[in-house]
Amino acid sequence: MQLHPFHRLFHRLRPSLLAILALAFIAAGLPAAQVHARATLPGIRVVPASAATATPAAAATPTQTAVAPALPAEDTATAPHADYHPSVVVLWNEVMLAAVRSGAPRPTVTARSLFMVHQAMYDAWSLYDPVAMPSLLPATLRRPTAEHTEANKAAAVSQAAYQTLMGLYGPYETQTQAFSRLLQTLGYTPATQPDTSPAGLGLLAARAVLEDRADDGSNAANNYADVVSHTFPELYIAANSDDPNAANGLFGVDFDANHWEPLRVPTGIMLDDLGVPTFDAAITTTYRIQSFLTPQWGAVRPFALSSGDQFRPPAPPQRNSDAPYTDALGQQMTNDAAYQMQVDEILHLSATLGDREKVIAEYWADGPRSETPPGHWNALAHGVAYRDRHTIDEDVKLFFALNGALFDASIACWDSKRAYDFVRPVTAIRYKYRGQMVQAWAGPNQGVQWILGETWRPYQDTTFVTPAFPEYTSGHSNFSAAAAAVLTEFTGSPRFYDGTTVLYNEDFNNDGLPDLLGQHVVAVGGNLFEDSPSTIVVLQWDTFQDAAGEAGMSRRYGGIHFQDGDLRGREMGHKIGMQAFAHAQQLWDGTLP
Repeated sequence: MQLHPFHRLFHRLRPSLLAILALAFIAAGLPAAQVHARATLPGIRVVPASAATATPAAAATPTQTAVAPALPAEDTATAPHADYHPSVVVLWNEVMLAAVRSGAPRPTVTARSLFMVHQAMYDAWSLYDPVAMPSLLPATLRRPTAEHTEANKAAAVSQAAYQTLMGLYGPYETQTQAFSRLLQTLGYTPATQPDTSPAGLGLLAARAVLEDRADDGSNAANNYADVVSHTFPELYIAANSDDPNAANGLFGVDFDANHWEPLRVPTGIMLDDLGVPTFDAAITTTYRIQSFLTPQWGAVRPFALSSGDQFRPPAPPQRNSDAPYTDALGQQMTNDAAYQMQVDEILHLSATLGDREKVIAEYWADGPRSETPPGHWNALAHGVAYRDRHTIDEDVKLFFALNGALFDASIACWDSKRAYDFVRPVTAIRYKYRGQMVQAWAGPNQGVQWILGETWRPYQDTTFVTPAFPEYTSGHSNFSAAAAAVLTEFTGSPRFYDGTTVLYNEDFNNDGLPDLLGQHVVAVGGNLFEDSPSTIVVLQWDTFQDAAGEAGMSRRYGGIHFQDGDLRGREMGHKIGMQAFAHAQQLWDGTLP
């Protein structure tokens, strides 16, 4: 069955829509069971405190009801894991991902925001643990053992998440009231003053994180605009022009094929004869000009990294250089030979794209209207928490380490992007093969054809084309390898897909069958970029590393990254993930020197 484009879009946005619908149903006063039946996420149930069963908190105050959310008794028999319900950590993570999906895709900003929210949750939780060290708050705030209850932990963590989200996503909250609704559904009210109650300590943790990150080098106060620093004493200026006819444009005498080119990207208001978005250079409303997204990010203060360049890889291959080069596979040749080989690999992949490669490219794309790679790995972690029936303690730790690693990956990756400013495949192929006919994917539903080299396009959304920042190294590879390292270390096993864990009430592809953890099934016509695949395609990842490797490779299938940008990114990401996990573990074990 071929899906109408609207239906394919709905399937991609479905997690965000379900989160919004769930909150809307709650606000309308529907019973928890109806909310669960109509709009739920993998293993997630939002249950009003009035329907919950819990032990009263040891230190409840009039500003909160310290009640841990629980499943209604009559509903437990229908769940695959009847004894499991998601912790408030997962609930707050999902409502945050809905906020992320509502905005522009900014992976660096998303990674920072996710870390801030989970750092605040961790610090609030740590005050109700006998050994954990807070990351920012003084350990002298630790509460007496008698107060170390699940209810108090849930109340403190929820308040920390709510207050941090309010500081980060105020406009989204104004539009949706999503955070306030979830807080109310869980049985809490906003805290206004820090004190020794769970709510007061949650507020204190949120304030500590927001204040600590106010001057971290991200320039958040100015919407993350570029800013000078000791690391980058000058603002970024692109070496090449978006105007192909300029001296330093694609066809100009001063064009540098080793450096990034900002693209002119169709806005979608002008279509060609095939209905594909295009633009007219004389009509500026038909396109937007890319600018390097957060070029200052390599100088942002990290979590566990010593600095943004701690794991900076060797330079990528340079066109027209006879200097020796060793690629990420250990192959030795000249810089120019490696450059030409890696450019031609992307062209070859474009000419041989099959349904499976297209599905892989789309599943991991994380472009417009998505949670970006950091959010994607958070969503995958929901399933792990569900499979392993995590407690609030386990979820606080997992998401703290995971997002610390993803945040550090964003900094290290952007350090290399700024340091090397390397060209994207779309530019390199158009430059190398301008005026020549090449065999490649010709556009949505056009298959593989002979086309002019300067018209080559990656397999991506036609109004996205290629991310607005340099190629080397791959963010997907960095983020995914870092996440896979944390998930492997935390769970004590590389296992992802087990063939049995069902994500309760989640049917992403609308095939009438429950989805399995570590697997993604795409129905006929289920892709977004074009009407493909022609047969059902099943993606399956036996290990977290398998998933990370496929995420990295997806960017080569999609025409976004070169071989070394992918593989060097994976190397960096693994080191970053291991280091971040070790640092987080020392904090929660209370062993940090």
